Formats: sequence, C-alpha cells, structure tokens
Amino acid sequence: MLMRGNATAGDIYGRMPWAVRRAFVSAAIPMTLNQRETLFHAGDSGDGCYYVRSGVVKASVIARDGQERLLAMLGAGALIGEISLIDQQPRSATVQALRDCSLLHLTSTAFFTLADSNPMIYRQALRILAQRLRGTNDSVVAQSTASVAGRVARAFTSLAEGLGVRLDESRIVLPHRITQSDIAGMAGVARENASRAINDLLREGVLGRNGSFYVIERAGELKELSEI
Repeated sequence: MLMRGNATAGDIYGRMPWAVRRAFVSAAIPMTLNQRETLFHAGDSGDGCYYVRSGVVKASVIARDGQERLLAMLGAGALIGEISLIDQQPRSATVQALRDCSLLHLTSTAFFTLADSNPMIYRQALRILAQRLRGTNDSVVAQSTASVAGRVARAFTSLAEGLGVRLDESRIVLPHRITQSDIAGMAGVARENASRAINDLLREGVLGRNGSFYVIERAGELKELSEI
C-alpha cells in the first residue's frame, strides 16, 4: 500500500538510482493541475507520460449509458499515460485532478532518449504494464465470478493501493472523499448493490469512517474478500 515518503511497487521514479532521478527531472517538464482540471480526455492523442509528484487524480471513462465509470484514483508515485506512450494510440481514459497536483511530463522523445541511456527504466515500465494487465485480467474474471461484496472489496483494495495511507499494520485511511457511486463504478455494479455491500462491511467493522473518509480497518480481511 502507498505510504507517504516511500516508493510504491509501481513508482517508476521512486525506485530509480539517484543519478537516474536527476536525469529524469532534467528531461521532464514540471507542470501543475488545479483541482477539477482535466489533464487529458479519452480519445486525445498521446504525447508522452506523466509522473504524479503530489496530489490525486482520477481516471474514468463514459459508459454507453452516458454515466461516468471510475477506473482508478491515483496518488503520488503514479505513472499516467504510459500505454499511449508505448503504442502511440489515443488516450484510453480521461484523467482529472481531484486535488491540486504537481506533475512531471515526459514527452515520448524525452522518455525514449532517457530510457535508451538507462535500460532499467524500460524494466520498471514493463513491470508497471504487466501489473496493469494482471489487474485487467483479474477484473474481467471478477465481473463474471465474484460476488457483489467481493467486487466492492476489490474496489476498496485498489483505492488503498492507489492513494491509501497506512495508519498501522492493518488500518489504512483513504484521504479523499469517495462516494458510493465511485465504488459502484469501479466494481461494475448498481449503486444500490454497492451501498448494501459497503454498509455490510461497515457493520462488520472491516471498513470504518473518519469524518468524510473511509478507513480500511482490517486490510487483510478486505484483501481476502477481494480475492477471486
């Protein structure tokens, strides 16, 4: 899980040696996003990737019924836009800032020039792509085999990985206001069904609340519920 000040498994920058980090920063273009500002829309042409230094963004798509479907919330350490970077195809999702964000933008030319000089960047980028592919495969299987409760648990587990802050060995706070509709979109279930599953998790003490934030009280149990 993401712990402030530490590199996550998908943090391409945080796991680089210091000299490579300096080269990364030198090649990148610093930029900021204001809260609710859109970084790019699904279908836009891709020009490189973005590294989140601080803040929170959401990735979403518009379903056929016109409703927004939340794919992920991503915090510091996340790499965004790497798929379009690799395959040179249009953006597959819309990314919008949920908080003020600080980003590094690497154009395609800058990324490949830097990676050619530091092959470990390719390794880490491939690792991130493999993680995303595994996650997609698991989601497809979950849509047809997992219960509503299991799919809701998977959504909370994904949010914990993307923006969670660990309080202790088993407790993780999600420091952003997350709605039942957000969870329903990520789980691919009706909002009413998601609401019932969330209330069950709250009643059983697997989830808790700290003001407007969800707290995962028993992370191990939630992960077990999320397993296919």
